Amino acid sequence: MKKTIKIALLFILALAFVSEVQAQARKVIYLQNYDKAPYHFGILLGSNFMDYNLMLKENYQDIIYTNYQDLPTAVGDPNTNIPISEENFVSYQITKVERDTMGWAFHNIPRAGFTIGVIGALRITDNLTFRMSPFTFSLSEINYRYTIKVNQTDGSKEFSRRSHNPYLTCLEFPMHLKYRSKRYNNVAAYLFAGGSPKLYFSFKKKGQDFNWLKSKAFDVAIEFGTGFDIYNQWFKTGVEFKFAFGLLNAMNDDQVFYYAQPLNAFKNKQFQISFTFE
Repeated sequence: MKKTIKIALLFILALAFVSEVQAQARKVIYLQNYDKAPYHFGILLGSNFMDYNLMLKENYQDIIYTNYQDLPTAVGDPNTNIPISEENFVSYQITKVERDTMGWAFHNIPRAGFTIGVIGALRITDNLTFRMSPFTFSLSEINYRYTIKVNQTDGSKEFSRRSHNPYLTCLEFPMHLKYRSKRYNNVAAYLFAGGSPKLYFSFKKKGQDFNWLKSKAFDVAIEFGTGFDIYNQWFKTGVEFKFAFGLLNAMNDDQVFYYAQPLNAFKNKQFQISFTFE
């Protein structure tokens, strides 16, 4: 009985080994000379999550402001919605600044934007490529919520207001060195790192006032990430994950009302998921 079981097990193992060999023999390796070409072109489609890295003033919650005109026009009693009167006003403080998702399902996560661009890749070695994406466009939205404590002659009350930032359109020019692993059949992993000059343009949404947290037009970011190249019969696709961190203070000196009062500076940061087609 034991001998029969051993023979059966050996037969199953032999059959599995033969099947694996046959499967490997049938495996088609696509675009075998793809990485030998001196250059490639393609497109990039992605979703981005942009945010600010805020640098707040020390003990900003204790700073007292006495200019009534700097209060947001919408501030009013949360129970009666009656605006605070200038006659009753004494001072105000900003007690909290936090990321606002405006209904986004996951608390404190930026709303998703989108990215589109072209890709140019120059071969250095079989595994090392210089890659750039000129004229890449990104559209993002960033909002913050401010908690304001208003001191009046008859007591103090706290109100919560959004900064209602505009849509940010970014024109960028990423330049990366991309290091690719050896191919395993039709898949290869890679790492990349580099930098990107960025130009920001903002435009307000319909019905929006101009009371937003303003960003400078120019920035430079360091970028790094990882991804996978997938070779198919006609072209190469890829999935990649990228982190970008602005190096410059992006805070515009021409700020409005209370939005910039608790801030010393802020820098741009971004996470992006992209699909490439080359």
